Amino acid sequence: MNLFFSIIIPAYNAEKYIDRAVKSVLDQKFNDYELIIVNDGSIDKTADIIEEYAKNNKEIKIINHDKNESLHIVRMDGVNNSNGQYILFLDADDYFTNDALNILEKEIKKNPDYDFYEFGYIKQPSGKVVFPSFTGGDRFSVSFERDTYPAYTMWNKVYDSALIKKAFTSLDRIYINNVEDIYESIVVSYFLKKTILISKKIINYTIGSGVSTIYKDYNKTIEYLNSLKIILEKINSFLINKNININMDNLYYRCLSHAYYYINLQKNTEEKKKLYLLLLDYFDKKTVLEFFFNRENLILQSKDYKIGHFLLQPLRKIRSILG
Repeated sequence: MNLFFSIIIPAYNAEKYIDRAVKSVLDQKFNDYELIIVNDGSIDKTADIIEEYAKNNKEIKIINHDKNESLHIVRMDGVNNSNGQYILFLDADDYFTNDALNILEKEIKKNPDYDFYEFGYIKQPSGKVVFPSFTGGDRFSVSFERDTYPAYTMWNKVYDSALIKKAFTSLDRIYINNVEDIYESIVVSYFLKKTILISKKIINYTIGSGVSTIYKDYNKTIEYLNSLKIILEKINSFLINKNININMDNLYYRCLSHAYYYINLQKNTEEKKKLYLLLLDYFDKKTVLEFFFNRENLILQSKDYKIGHFLLQPLRKIRSILG
């Protein structure tokens, strides 16, 4: 294993921005890396763009999926085909800051023997700089707490290759949509020993090309809810397999809060109502009741005042019975 970094870019219908992501890697002064681009069954011009880059850049390795298999499986295939000592995930709509790889290499050599190195990023187009707030402690146990927990993000870290490969063998090869970071982060955190924060800005993180636009669609939100249900079952199975006794109530609650956020992106009021009612198909009654009771004032003060009353009416009846 001679290469220092393996950089994995998932690409699905990314013709609008894949060029920027690839260039941000190729333009780095540091050149001891391989760039693995996984074309996840794109039906636009993504394949043509990355094939053209690969012709002229020996650092690029392309993996093609015949059909869309999801970001989770893309990451698994990228990791399995990597040869670097350290692994980074770069989403196709994001891009490296200037000299990012040189900075990371120096910081890693200055602080060797860590499982991963977490770093800051710049939100685009706002330009806001963000550094992780959780910088130590037991990431695995804390991941199941309600209020204090590390962000479920896989893309703002550099991983020791041996660590990430070991962790990924405990992940199931399943199609999931927009919840892969929760599943992967929790399983990876189980295997961690030492992590460290690098106080440098490494990635430009683009807002607006993903969740905030895609999940205004009713069917995509249903797909998201189905994926949430799957990963919660998988995480529970992981705990059982490892003989770990951790209550998952807080994780269910937090996942419900994510679902609530995406449902509120809906523009169609009737579809929004349907999605709210479907929550009981995905979460137990106790979690749903507690969540909405805790947010009663927030719901009533929202733009959708009538929907708030619609939601809370049956819950109030239950609360009156419970006393």
